[in-house]
Amino acid sequence: MTTTSVAVQHRDHTALTEEFARALVAHLNRLRAESHPDDPPADPANVWGQMQHLPPVLELDFWTVEEGGVIVAHARTQLLTVGENGHLAELELLVSPAARGRGLGRTLLGRAARAMRARGRTLLIAQTNDRVPAGEAFARRAGFQPGLSNHVNRLLLTDIPGGLLDAWTTRPDDGYSLEVWTDGVPEADLDAYAALLNVMNSAPRDDLDLEDHRTTPEEVRSMETLARAGGRTAVVAVVRAPDGTLAGLTDVSWRPAQPRIISQGNTGVLPAHRGHGLGRWLKAATVREVQRLNPQATEIRTQNADSNGPMLKINTDLGFRPFMASTVWQGDTNAVLENLERN
Repeated sequence: MTTTSVAVQHRDHTALTEEFARALVAHLNRLRAESHPDDPPADPANVWGQMQHLPPVLELDFWTVEEGGVIVAHARTQLLTVGENGHLAELELLVSPAARGRGLGRTLLGRAARAMRARGRTLLIAQTNDRVPAGEAFARRAGFQPGLSNHVNRLLLTDIPGGLLDAWTTRPDDGYSLEVWTDGVPEADLDAYAALLNVMNSAPRDDLDLEDHRTTPEEVRSMETLARAGGRTAVVAVVRAPDGTLAGLTDVSWRPAQPRIISQGNTGVLPAHRGHGLGRWLKAATVREVQRLNPQATEIRTQNADSNGPMLKINTDLGFRPFMASTVWQGDTNAVLENLERN
């Protein structure tokens, strides 16, 4: 059955409220029970905290279908108003299992795509996972094309091979040094760290139509603020080259109220410093720091492109194993809208 008339509510980032945050999280937790049944639910306070501290360069929009005061489907777009990738808008579109098959996803996609086209965004990027097959089926019907295949990989801390952390953190006297930051990036290193983050542009993007993103010091501080507002504790590890410049980085974070699951973020080493085991050193040192600061941690999760052989080799040797497959999809905005009109 297809819904011919659906009431859709729209809110942009200037109109978000604590009440909406609570309703949205309740909706997301119902969906999370489908894709991540063993994970703890999200806390509305964390989401509301982030909504109040969005970076000034980020535009966020929500379209929702609500029945009896309950959100049953939503679309969310986000885009940056400065810097590269001005053609791009990220899209999240989720429909509760009981509400599928009624055309709600098509309706929400149409609203979001038309709004993004009006803002000059020619490409929509979305992600699905293999635990909810309805997502991939919808993406294909809507005219999206697969752009990047990846996995969420998981390391159970009890699976780390014995002696491996010692081996990876035992270093020759080659002039490299490692530092761990737990209170944000030091002001003296902010510019250099922002520049170092650009090494992530070397990660595989496969067929995605994306430009390199140049991180600014202001963006680093905005992301730190956003993480703290969302209740996250963050740990950053960096390696300094013999000349004192930053050569590599990795970061992890977790919520103290949900300490079991650790999220691994960026990991990268500048090309000129590869081949010295710095990636392994960073990974192993960070695991040890997690174990020291958060004894309740049981696992670390990270997302890697399936084509990122060097990083997958490090992770596999450390004990990471596939947890969930996902696909990043891209859809030309005009083509998506034309497809909706035809079908």
